[in-house]
Amino acid sequence: MSKEYSEFCTLPCKVLMNKAPPIAQAKENLVGLTNRLLDIDYKVVVVYEDGEPIGLVTLKDIMKWLVRSEDKEGILKDLITVPLIMVSQDSPLEDALNLMDKYDIKHIGVHEDKVLKGLVTQNSVKEMCELYPHYLRQYIVT
Repeated sequence: MSKEYSEFCTLPCKVLMNKAPPIAQAKENLVGLTNRLLDIDYKVVVVYEDGEPIGLVTLKDIMKWLVRSEDKEGILKDLITVPLIMVSQDSPLEDALNLMDKYDIKHIGVHEDKVLKGLVTQNSVKEMCELYPHYLRQYIVT
């Protein structure tokens, strides 16, 4: 981790989380979801079942399925490989990044009182630190 990157790890997750990640229902048809995701530039979808977020599915997971599966009627729940791991929106980014490293994932849910409020990704943290270092410095708690 570079010095500049680690400088921002004390920021709370709520500063860099995506507040409106794409969502899908567990029983949603994968072909339909893929078509929907092609219209937005996002690489992960939060999967809900019975009103609760149960996991994430990446665009890479979906593309593998489309190439390998002969059954094109599959549903999204079939692809969930990792349960949704979450951190509090007030947790420092360092906690989120450490959990991502621990579980070898690139996306993590951000919650407030156990309600999903957004996602933080490794790439978003890196991009923001590289593109907007002066903006982010105002959030550093000293």
